Amino acid sequence: LVIRGGTNLADAAAEEEMDSVDKIESPSSPSTSLKDNEKPSSSSTPPVAVKDGGSLAPKLDKKSNKVVKADDDDEENLELAERKRARRKQMEDGIRVVSAFEGYAYDAGMRVGDKLIKIDDFEIKPTTDCDEVRNHLRGDPGTPVSITFLREGVGGKMNDPQTIEMERALVRIPDVKYFGFIGEPSDGIGYIDLSGFANEAGREVRFAIRVLQHGAEMAAGGDVSPAGPGMASTDPSKLKGLVLDMRNNPGGLLTSAVDVATLFVPNGSDIVSAKGRGFPETLYRSKTEPILNPNTRLAVLVNEGTASAAEIVTGAVQDLDVGVVVGKGRTFGKGLVQNVQDLPYQTALKYTVAKYYTPSGRCIQSTDYEAGSSSNGENGGAKFKSTKVAEKDRTIFYTAMGREIKDGGGVEVDYKVEPQKASPLEIILLNTGAYSDYAAEWSKSHELTDNFKVDDATYKDFQRYVEKRQSDGDLKLEVLYDSQLKELQKRLKASKFDSSGRELDRLRSDIIKDVKKDFITSKTEIIEDIEQTILARYLPNSMLIERGLKSDVQVAETAKMLKDGREFDKILPRDGLLKEKSDALKNAGQSYETASTLKPVPTLQSTW
Repeated sequence: LVIRGGTNLADAAAEEEMDSVDKIESPSSPSTSLKDNEKPSSSSTPPVAVKDGGSLAPKLDKKSNKVVKADDDDEENLELAERKRARRKQMEDGIRVVSAFEGYAYDAGMRVGDKLIKIDDFEIKPTTDCDEVRNHLRGDPGTPVSITFLREGVGGKMNDPQTIEMERALVRIPDVKYFGFIGEPSDGIGYIDLSGFANEAGREVRFAIRVLQHGAEMAAGGDVSPAGPGMASTDPSKLKGLVLDMRNNPGGLLTSAVDVATLFVPNGSDIVSAKGRGFPETLYRSKTEPILNPNTRLAVLVNEGTASAAEIVTGAVQDLDVGVVVGKGRTFGKGLVQNVQDLPYQTALKYTVAKYYTPSGRCIQSTDYEAGSSSNGENGGAKFKSTKVAEKDRTIFYTAMGREIKDGGGVEVDYKVEPQKASPLEIILLNTGAYSDYAAEWSKSHELTDNFKVDDATYKDFQRYVEKRQSDGDLKLEVLYDSQLKELQKRLKASKFDSSGRELDRLRSDIIKDVKKDFITSKTEIIEDIEQTILARYLPNSMLIERGLKSDVQVAETAKMLKDGREFDKILPRDGLLKEKSDALKNAGQSYETASTLKPVPTLQSTW
């Protein structure tokens, strides 16, 4: 159960320092993530202090001992007053559910938007800290917990309080968020959303592949026996293509990455090796036959958020030529192995012990770290330098089929597909919570029906809602450019350029008008966002992912490439084409058997 809202308690010592101020703290930010990196999530607001209304006369700042100008003080008061108003709204909203995990709180009856009012005997007040609520929700596995909440119903009124009884448990969030078919199952194009690499990642991906193979054979009209525990398929080649989506996958356990890679690479293939000072040189090699049929076209979908263990799998697939890497540009570029050492006071130290190398012998680490010293040698201490690997310093390696690849800077894609760009208005509406707030208002006067769609009337109602929030001062449509505008305004005032200041006001107004034009140009995308947010209050996350795939440009283009096959075969020639390319490489005097030519694979002392 993921919650947000409430307030954070102010530090008592800090309160004593403040004279004639109201202490304001932000709510805890929601623990959610977005699949599309083009639409970033909002960040929490830092703690602020709002001064009581009063004179605009110059005041003395106690800490800096400098006089604060009236204009600057006025601007500060306006900004802090906005935050104070936002805080009041947050307190009125209370502690709300922003995500209920399937298999846990969702199955027990909790839904997005529910307002928590009581945990066992602990009553939640408007000033209750979100962390305090979390502490009451947590406890020893197997112990019961009673959760009382309110749910808004049609008519704008809260329904009677509801109470559910749950048994606390260790929550295991699956790494495979969703798997299924893209388009018609008879097309045979499967899809797996892999979001991390915890202990069970390999088992989950294996199960997903087996189910997809079984489903593809059934859709093709094959003579398939009823699905058993192993989901074994008599003809796995009926699965024509598979999209392994690892966009925004931050990685996880090295061993889990190896488990996943063994499902795709040939038996006996090197998957990853690690080498470092004081770190035993190790090599991970596949010892089992892959469960993905060699005739199934494999595409790994990545972006700049694909990192660490996810890059190990991506690198192995690319180096061994068992699939193509699809995306916009490069992955994150984290080629380091790190350990975590527990320390006192519930702290820990994460430190780097080695670098890892893909089967070709390349390290995809994008940043070099080295010890240096400060320019003035202050305190005599050394500080570390970090520099991005320059293009000229990247070394060329070769895949198993002789394709050129490079180290440093992450894994480069084989097939470029641009993600759908989010308009400025979409980003603003997402970051300010306008979508979720409107969904809450919508649910007060509507009931979800089958085949729900946002029609023109609902869309116009949403526009009116946004414009009202803007006129009330709760939403700034120029917020993406606000900091730059304020800085320019401050400089113009300091220079006493009054006429330029008036031009700046007109510029701000023009920006708002331009942003509002996105209501027309980005209507389709905004409607999709509204629908997804409303449905999130009723449906589990897996169903939302399935629905979102229909409008995912990168997934659609990847599936099209796999289904057609011509572009895929240009990148990875098969059968006769493969033999022809192999002979050409040999005639040219190039090695085809090993992936690395310019940089040897690290010598390994031990293997497992």
